[in-house]
Amino acid sequence: MNIAIEQDIRDVARRVDEIITSTLKGGPYRLYDAALHYIKSGGKRLRPYMLVKCSELCDGSVEDAIYIASAMEMVHNFTLVHDDIMDGDEVRHNVPTVHRAYGLPYGILAGDLLLIYAFKSVVHYGKSIGLDDSIVRRLVDVLAEYCVVLSEGQAMDMEIASSPTIPDDEQYIAMVTKKTASLFEASCMMGAIVAGADSDAVKNLAGYGRSIGIAFQLIDDLIGVMGDPKVTQKPVGNDIREGKKTLPILLALRRCNDSDRRRMLSLLGSKRIDEHEMLYAINLMRDMGIDREVREIADKYADDAVDRLRGFKASNARYALERIARLIVERSA
Repeated sequence: MNIAIEQDIRDVARRVDEIITSTLKGGPYRLYDAALHYIKSGGKRLRPYMLVKCSELCDGSVEDAIYIASAMEMVHNFTLVHDDIMDGDEVRHNVPTVHRAYGLPYGILAGDLLLIYAFKSVVHYGKSIGLDDSIVRRLVDVLAEYCVVLSEGQAMDMEIASSPTIPDDEQYIAMVTKKTASLFEASCMMGAIVAGADSDAVKNLAGYGRSIGIAFQLIDDLIGVMGDPKVTQKPVGNDIREGKKTLPILLALRRCNDSDRRRMLSLLGSKRIDEHEMLYAINLMRDMGIDREVREIADKYADDAVDRLRGFKASNARYALERIARLIVERSA
């Protein structure tokens, strides 16, 4: 069944990519090429898939939802472009980041263009597929609200990174909820809204998306520290080298003795960390069972997400959403 879901995800991704490619057209060519850079490099398109499945769960049209889902993917790509600029990253999806490939000014403009076209697409496609004006306005309101929340989360992440203090778990989860889970939550809400679902359904699916988003980021955090570089295509322990104060690192700092804690803190954010020191840090975290603990925490969020689907009738869409929750926790890249 996992194979069937993976094919379903690919089918939605293909349609979303087709819509975005046909939508983002104009000149100068270099600007639009920059905006499509990550779309052309591939990706799971998980947020648009969840929007489509939530709409289907609420008896909505899959084809109608795909058009709105394309707007969500444009917002997601906007965040990727601007995140890479802020983090100074040089590679994403095995291709140069937009600002590296096209220059910083085009990177900024490409991100802006994606965000503007996302809102434009909700209005244009919402009307073209025959949605009531009140539903179109509601979709725009939700998208705008969660773009604000996402921006707040990004600012919180920057403050955590630059602060000399180590955040507690609650502070980190609060940041993740805004920065990462916001688009998952908005995607699920918008899927229900497109289908004309009632407020209870929208609320339950918002909670589903929020919990899925947190679980997704926690596993991303784990992969960023302890992932296999052959799978992740990133250097081992990359988040340690970049000084990211993610949950696995926070747990390790709290669990280890004073001597190991001082050494871990000296390595955090060190660009000159050698292979021996990196392996020390990773093995220390493995010995403390940090990988198991993070997956257990992520699994609790996945459980919460699945629980929020209980009130919906059994269907292929509900099964897909339940399986997505588990696959997110089980993934290694």
